Amino acid sequence: MRRVPSLLLALGLAAGVVLGIVGAPTVASAHDVLERSNPSDGAAVNTLPDAVELSFAEAPLAVGTQIVVTGPTGNVAEGSPTIEGSIVRQKLAATAPGGDYTVTYRVTSDDGHPVTGSFSFHAMVGLDGSTATAGPSVHVRQADPAADDSSSVFVPVLLTIVGTCVLLGVGGFLVLRSRPTKDADRP
Repeated sequence: MRRVPSLLLALGLAAGVVLGIVGAPTVASAHDVLERSNPSDGAAVNTLPDAVELSFAEAPLAVGTQIVVTGPTGNVAEGSPTIEGSIVRQKLAATAPGGDYTVTYRVTSDDGHPVTGSFSFHAMVGLDGSTATAGPSVHVRQADPAADDSSSVFVPVLLTIVGTCVLLGVGGFLVLRSRPTKDADRP
């Protein structure tokens, strides 16, 4: 009778170890990502907005937040970026002309890791009323699904399969070990 509780204890411990191994990689890779921006990457807008907005998957920390908006005349970011929930907003100078713009950002995710990136857009008319002298030279970037490793399900699935095999192997070993042998029945 003592073998059943020890068998259940061993199976419970093995299941806990497997769940810990399978669950750990998904928690460790949960860094914040830019979900969308306004203007969006590669967009051609008629009028330059008075601010650039970046929307993240999670609310970033204020520590280390930097947004640089570079246009035809250089950096047109005015003041410090503001954070409201998961949206980071950077006001633009009223003297910003029409033309090509590149937004480079660095925020700190809620787990303390820096998140960096950049995107570009074209504004036909600037905040100062000027018109872009040439057409957009901003190229729309094609989505590369292979570059987005955050959506990959291969690793968690593989770990689940391996963990299940290990758990079944340990369970099978313990069941076979707990069975009385033919020699044990003899006096």
